[in-house]
Amino acid sequence: MKKKLVAMLIVSGLLGGLNTITLAESSAEPVEESTSTIVGTHSSSNDQQEIMTTTDTSDKEIITPSLTIKSSHSFQPEKYGVITNNQSHFYDSIEDAKNGLHEKDTSLIENKLVKLTELFTSNEQEFYAFTTSDNQQGIIDVSNIDRVESKNFVTFSTSSQKKAYLVYKDTTLNETIEEKDILNKTYSVQEEVTMNEKTFLSLFNVKKEFIGFVNKELVTETVAPQGEYQHFLQYINITQPGKTTYQNFNFDKKNTTDTLINQTFYAKGRYFHSNGTTYLSIFNKDNKWIGYIEENHTKVADGKQGNYHAYGKYVNLTKKNYDIWGNFSWKSNGKASKYANKTLYAKGIYYHFNGSRYLSLYDNNNNWLGYINETGADIATGTQGNYYSYNKFITIKSKNYDFWNSFNWSKRAHSSEYLGKTFKARGIYYHFNGNKYLSVYDSKGKWLGYINQKATTTTKGPEGSYQHFKKYVSVTTSNYSIWQNFNWKKKSTTKNYKNQTLYAKGIYHHYNGDSYYSLYNNKDQWLGYVNKNGVTLADGRQGIYHSYWKNVTFSSNNYPIWRDFSWKQQNTSFKISGKTLMARGIYQHFNGSSYYTIYNGNTWIGYINVNAAQNYDMNKLIPNQESLLAVHQVVQQKILDSAKRPSNIIDTVLSMPTISRNQIKYRDNHFVVSLSGKGVGMDNVTLTPKEIAPAVNYRLLPANQIKGAIPKLNSGKKYVALTFDDGPNPNTTPQLLTILRNKNVKASFFMVGNGVNANPNIAKRVSDAGHQVGSHSYSHPQLTGLSASQIQNEMRRTDKAIYYATGKLPKTYRPPYGAVNRYVSNTVAKPAIMWSIDTRDWESRNPYMINNVVSNNIHNGAIILMHDIHQPTINSVSTMIDNLRRQGYQFVTVDELFEMQDRPLNGYFSQHRSVKY
Repeated sequence: MKKKLVAMLIVSGLLGGLNTITLAESSAEPVEESTSTIVGTHSSSNDQQEIMTTTDTSDKEIITPSLTIKSSHSFQPEKYGVITNNQSHFYDSIEDAKNGLHEKDTSLIENKLVKLTELFTSNEQEFYAFTTSDNQQGIIDVSNIDRVESKNFVTFSTSSQKKAYLVYKDTTLNETIEEKDILNKTYSVQEEVTMNEKTFLSLFNVKKEFIGFVNKELVTETVAPQGEYQHFLQYINITQPGKTTYQNFNFDKKNTTDTLINQTFYAKGRYFHSNGTTYLSIFNKDNKWIGYIEENHTKVADGKQGNYHAYGKYVNLTKKNYDIWGNFSWKSNGKASKYANKTLYAKGIYYHFNGSRYLSLYDNNNNWLGYINETGADIATGTQGNYYSYNKFITIKSKNYDFWNSFNWSKRAHSSEYLGKTFKARGIYYHFNGNKYLSVYDSKGKWLGYINQKATTTTKGPEGSYQHFKKYVSVTTSNYSIWQNFNWKKKSTTKNYKNQTLYAKGIYHHYNGDSYYSLYNNKDQWLGYVNKNGVTLADGRQGIYHSYWKNVTFSSNNYPIWRDFSWKQQNTSFKISGKTLMARGIYQHFNGSSYYTIYNGNTWIGYINVNAAQNYDMNKLIPNQESLLAVHQVVQQKILDSAKRPSNIIDTVLSMPTISRNQIKYRDNHFVVSLSGKGVGMDNVTLTPKEIAPAVNYRLLPANQIKGAIPKLNSGKKYVALTFDDGPNPNTTPQLLTILRNKNVKASFFMVGNGVNANPNIAKRVSDAGHQVGSHSYSHPQLTGLSASQIQNEMRRTDKAIYYATGKLPKTYRPPYGAVNRYVSNTVAKPAIMWSIDTRDWESRNPYMINNVVSNNIHNGAIILMHDIHQPTINSVSTMIDNLRRQGYQFVTVDELFEMQDRPLNGYFSQHRSVKY
C-alpha cells in the first residue's frame, strides 16, 4: 500500500555521528495513520522531538526535506537479535537503506548476536539500527534479524538447577556472570534469539536493566512473574505484625500477620518473584494453606517447634500427667508431677507447628528442666507463684518465723505470738525460692499474713495438731460430750466417767478457740476427746480429792493403809476390819481403784482401797438362771457399746456362752465383768448398779445408786400395753408412729429381721421415738418346728438387724404364731412376750371389729396383739387409744408393764399372768 508522507522528524547523532532519517516512536511497533508518513523511531520517551509537515490528500508532489537522526538512544528495555543469513545486505545509514544505496554484504556479520538500538519505518519498510559485539554498526531490514518477543520468566535457584548456569554478560557470549549473583532470582525474558542452532534468552530485572543471556536449554521458563515454584520444606515463624499474606500473585489480600505473629508454619514452597521479593507458600498443621508471605517477614526455625522467643514469666505446673520434654523429638525428662504446683521460671516459649506452645523451664538454681506444653502451666503474678486454694487447718509449731504482709517481705507479725495455736490456711503459694507460703486466717476471718509452711503443722481438721500433754485429769462434770472425732460424732459423755481419773496423753488447741484432751483409761484404751473445761487437772495418778464425809464400815484387813500414793504404808498395826470410820474424801485412782481418806475422829488414818468396805454375795444378787441370762443380755449390750467397731465382734458377742457369776466382781462401786478369752477385743466391761438393777435382786443394791432403774407402777391405776407385730412396713408403720406421737403413747414393736433389713431407717425411727423394739424372728417361721441351730440363726440374724438399725439389741421376743415350748425358750434365752387380747386384725381387716374385740376383752395389765402392716389396724389405733383413755387406762411398754423385771425362760401373757417354761 502506498502512503503519502505527512511528517518528518529531524533527529541527530545515530550510531556515533551517522546522519539518518528517523520515524516517529510507536513503542517499537509500526503506526498506521490515514495519511502516509515516514517516521523515525527511537525508544526515548522523554527526549522525543517531532517536526511535522502536513500536506493535503491530493496528488501533489511530496517534498522531503533533509532528516537528521538523533542517536545514542536505545530501546527501553534493550533489544537483541541475531543477523540471519538469507543472502541479504545491510547499510551504513538510514538514508542508504531508504534509497537502497551502498549495500553491504551480511555474510561478514551473519549469525552474530547484536544489540538493536533503533527501529525505523519508511514507505512500509522497517529497519533496525544495530551494534555488534565488536562495535560494528549498521542499518538492516528487520526481516534479517532473528528474534522472538517473550513474556516469560526464568528463575535461577539451587532447587531447580539441572546444570551449571552460564549467563553471559553481553553479546560476545564470552564472559559469564557468577552464579552467586543470579541464584534465587527471577528475571523477565525479553526475547529469544537463535544462533548456531542454540537459542538464547535475554534476561532483565525488575528495573528493566539488562542482565545477560542464557541458553534456553539450561533453564525452565514460566509465564508467572513469581517465577518457578521452588521446594522449600522448612518450618518458619512469622516475625513481623501488620504485614500482609496474599491470596495470589495478583497480590489480593488474604490476611494480616497480626493473627499469625510468632506462630510456626510449614513453608512448602518458595517463589523468587521477578519484582525482587521472595515469597513463601505456608501451611498450618492441618495442611491448610495460609497464603503467600514475604520471606523477610519470617524466620526459618530449627524444626517444628519454631524459634525460641523470650518469655520471662513465672509459672506453676498444674497438670501432673504432662510430660516435661528433653527435646522436640519428645524424649521425656519426666512428668510434671515432679514439680506439681511449684513455681518455675519460663525463660522462653516456642510456638510449635502442632498448634501448642511450649515453655522452656528453669528452676531457682537456673537449671534447665525441659519443655512443657503451656496448657500444663499457669502464669503467676510474681515469684511467689499463683494462689492455690488450700483450706486446711494448721498449727504454729515454731517460734522462729515471720508473718509477711506481702512477698516484698514486709514484716507483719512473728510466729512466737501464735505458738501452738490452730488457724485456717485458706491458700498456699509455691514460691520460686523453693519454699511454700500459707495465707493464714483466724476463726473470726481475720487475715494474719503469709508464713513459711515450715513453721506450721498441717492438721486433718480444725482440731489442730496433736501435742503431747501427759497429765492426769479427773472428770468433774456430767454434761460434757466425749467425742469420737472432730466431726463431733458423740462417743460418750463425761457422765459415764464422773469422778474417774483418766490420762490425757495429748491436747488439741482447736480452731474454735477451745482445747481438747485425748483421754485414755488405765488399760491404754482411748476414750475420746473432751473439752478441757469438762475435767480438772490432777496432781498425779490418784486424781483429785472428792469430798465424801460418810461413815464406812470395813469388812476386811487384807487391804493396806497408805501414807501417800507413792504406796508407802502408813500403819501396819492398825486393824481396820469391823471398824466404822469417817471417809472424809475419796480418790478415784487411775489404776481403776478408789481410795478413801479415812479418819478416826479427827485423827487421819490414811488412804485405803474402797473394796475393803463392801462386798456382794453374787449368789444372792443373781439368784437364778433367768436373772443370770438377763445380766448376760446387759453385758452383751455393754460390750457392743464399748467396742470401736461393733460389726467386727457382733457375731462373737451373740454366740458368746452365758457368763458365770464368778466372772463378776464388785470394785469401786461398779460391777466388773471379766471377758478374758471371750474374743471380743476387751478384757472386761464395767456396769453400774443402775445398769444391772433390772436383771438382779435390786433390793440388795443401794437405793440411791439405782434410782429410776425400776419404774414403779401405781397399784391404783390401770395399765395396758399396745404391741405390734410383723413390721416395720414402709407405708403403714410411719403412719402409726405419727398417731402414737400425737397421742403421746409408747408402744412395743416386735419386728421381723428381714423387714428391718429392708427398712432400717423406719426401725430406727421407732426406737428413737422411745418405743420398745423386740424380736419376732427373721423370716416368721414356727420355731417349735426348727432345730436349735435353726432357731439360733433366726434369732441372731434378727438381733443383728435390729442392732445395726437402732444400736440396741432386743431384750424380748414374740414367737411367731405364739408357738413356744421349753426347748424354744431355752434356745432363745429371752423373755417370750405373748398376749392376752388378740384383735385378729389380720383376719377382720376392719377397724370397727378390731376395736370391738379390744372393748369386749380389755382388762388391767392387758397385752394387746396387733399388726402394724395392715392399714385397717392403723386406722383403728387412734379410736382405740381414745376409748381406753376414757376408761382410765394408761399406756406403757412391755418392759414398763413388768417394771423391767421380765426374765428369760418365762412367757408373759399379761401383767398378772406368766408362765415358766
